[in-house]
Amino acid sequence: MLKFPRRISAFTLIELLAVISIIAMLAGMTTPSLQRVKAKAESTACLSNLRQIGTAVWLYIPDNGNKFPSINNPWGEQIFTNENVTNMLGALGPYGLTAKVLACPSDLRSPDSRYRQYTNSYEYLPFSSDEEAAAGSATIYRGSNTFEIPFRRLTLVWDATNVHADGYGYNSLRADNTVYSRMTKPSYK
Repeated sequence: MLKFPRRISAFTLIELLAVISIIAMLAGMTTPSLQRVKAKAESTACLSNLRQIGTAVWLYIPDNGNKFPSINNPWGEQIFTNENVTNMLGALGPYGLTAKVLACPSDLRSPDSRYRQYTNSYEYLPFSSDEEAAAGSATIYRGSNTFEIPFRRLTLVWDATNVHADGYGYNSLRADNTVYSRMTKPSYK
């Protein structure tokens, strides 16, 4: 009886190259959407950080004469001269704020990361310091003028730099503890 050799089925080189090129094309098509998902997740984590900062601010207020904390931003010119001014972690640390909350995930990816330089990714509105929080509005001093602004409109904390440039802009915290995103940086000067 004659035995025929078994035929081994295998991929040819052309079939293997075709499969590899199809996988490469699919990976190339999904990469931008994965980057958008990652950017949105980082922006959401940043908004969560801002919400935690807002909670710490509102825990601070009743313990300190119903006034907003005196916080100086770690960069730029010094705004205050009184000895009660500190950084955000120093003022709000006793109210549950941690150094990890002060790190925006998008800022950590940035080559000129504010967090790596100053251990804080966020900027605080200095003119709200020592302002009464009970009235539902804050007095803002700008030059020789003063004006009242309701908490629902007062931006208290925001991203120090535009690290959410991929469509999410600056994340911000209002004084009424709501968070939002906008395309332009808030200004207090």
